[in-house]
Amino acid sequence: MRVLRKPRVKSAFYEHGKPTIALAGGTGRRFKWLERGTWREKHLPRVSICIPAYKPDFFELALKSAIAQSFDDTEIIVSDDCPTDAIEKICQRYSGVVQYSRNPDPAEYKNVIRLAGLASGEYIKYLFDDDVLNPFCIQYLLQALEATQNSGTKLAFSPRYFIDERNQVTNLGNGLMVEGTLKVIEGRDFIRITAVKHHNLLGEFSSVLMRTADCFDESGRFGLFKVVDGIISGPLDLSSWIGLSLRGAIVGHPMPLSYFRQHSNSQSNPAANRYFIYSITYYEEVLDLAIEKAYLQPSDLPIAYRNLINHYSYWRGLFPELDERIARISTRL
Repeated sequence: MRVLRKPRVKSAFYEHGKPTIALAGGTGRRFKWLERGTWREKHLPRVSICIPAYKPDFFELALKSAIAQSFDDTEIIVSDDCPTDAIEKICQRYSGVVQYSRNPDPAEYKNVIRLAGLASGEYIKYLFDDDVLNPFCIQYLLQALEATQNSGTKLAFSPRYFIDERNQVTNLGNGLMVEGTLKVIEGRDFIRITAVKHHNLLGEFSSVLMRTADCFDESGRFGLFKVVDGIISGPLDLSSWIGLSLRGAIVGHPMPLSYFRQHSNSQSNPAANRYFIYSITYYEEVLDLAIEKAYLQPSDLPIAYRNLINHYSYWRGLFPELDERIARISTRL
């Protein structure tokens, strides 16, 4: 594993001090660079840092945290959904280290899908535009994933700090209680815990590292989450983790390695996300899945139903349609 002692400052488009001119494409695990009129081969990066960018307010801080990673063998890809040229202007200041392009079909989930197709690394590290990475985030998560590959791990994650609009830490998220050492959690156990507690205890995209190949199904189509008529049945992040957990285990690193920003324009704010209702009702789908797969013990069901009723009751003021679901689930107790 290639690791630098200090944050990387050299350009990803320079090698041994010589400027590269244009990316020409290639096949397999290698591609070619055009340098001063000559072709030569270069290994693909181990990790693709992919930033689906829409809001410029905190984007540059997110980008700087990607550039400052201790792990050296990376590429940084920005796919721009911003309605203005604000993101593009920021990226122009970092043109030596950033692969920038406009998303021709703007939408958050489409940007996530597009970036998976653009990534050339063996591993993919999503970083959302208002979040921040610890300088050792990729290094430690990659070490965790590779150290546990014999356990069939599909993703590595860590606890994360919550921060506000002033970059002040407001809380620590460690719902899966990863402490002291690496913690491998079987996929069925993660699904069971989620089905009973009805919370995303793992975290958001910026908290996770996974293999790029695992973003796609056997036919080569993007498969982390499902989109039907432009609507995702649940949260982008949790529905992805549930899908990966059906295929293998997950591993947690005990050190908080990312900062998740909570603010008024965040997609986790129901007032800013018109599809938020699907994020609420998705937990019922997870419960039904856990029942279907026989992941739950008989003693789990009453607790799971009560927690789901409490979950819906919390949101019923904003979404009165949840009353019908509450009444239906109450009959199961």
